[in-house]
Amino acid sequence: MVEPNQPNLLKSPTDRLSGMNTYIEGKMKRYSLMFSVNGGAFAIAKLFAQESTQILGGLSLRALAIGAIAFTLLVWRDIYLFGDMMKREFFGGQLVFQRQGIWILHALCILVIIGWLLAAFWPAPAPTR
Repeated sequence: MVEPNQPNLLKSPTDRLSGMNTYIEGKMKRYSLMFSVNGGAFAIAKLFAQESTQILGGLSLRALAIGAIAFTLLVWRDIYLFGDMMKREFFGGQLVFQRQGIWILHALCILVIIGWLLAAFWPAPAPTR
């Protein structure tokens, strides 16, 4: 699993601890970006969708959702590639970005995308009088 010519491999406990901190900080910044952007877009969609079908100068809810889905897909890939790179390059395939973390990443991104698909394509309930 560990190749003999891995110059970036962290070997000492101090280096590994520092590497873990770097990994966690990078991961959390990426997750934070994903949730902040999607949360803001959901808030904008909720506020403006009640008044009309156009948001922010003619942007429709569907277009906003498609953009947010594309953004989520890009961040999903970035988080995966970051975790995989840290795991391979610095930890020799161990300690970080294990199966459970990968499943959580996939589940969270899928849930965000499902939320946008429902917001954009699920029929709105008829107004009650």
